[in-house]
Amino acid sequence: MVLLKEIIQTGNAPKPSGPYSQGVKAGEFIFVSGMDGVHPNGELAGDTIASQAAASLENIKHVLAEKGARLSDIVHVSCHLSELNQENVNEFNRVYATYFEDVEVKPARITVGSQLLGVKVEITAIASVN
Repeated sequence: MVLLKEIIQTGNAPKPSGPYSQGVKAGEFIFVSGMDGVHPNGELAGDTIASQAAASLENIKHVLAEKGARLSDIVHVSCHLSELNQENVNEFNRVYATYFEDVEVKPARITVGSQLLGVKVEITAIASVN
């Protein structure tokens, strides 16, 4: 069995800063690369966890939309915060929850502390699509 892979690219999310795709559709899944807390033009989306989390999720939403998928199609997310502490996790969760409030089955998730380059938030996602 040959698994067809398709590159996903959109001008509505930041361009990759290295040798990777914004996303890849493989079979019935979409894999979205780590989306930082920056706007599509590369500008930092403010200096708070909240503003950067919102930008990251908006970027993911736009990558998914290129293949007709939505945030409700996400089955797993990996969330990276530059400083993992309860205050930052709470701030992140407040924003994150608004993007999935109407989703019956919330994605599986991991939130970890990571050394990030110049940002406070980076999120990857896997979505299931038909």
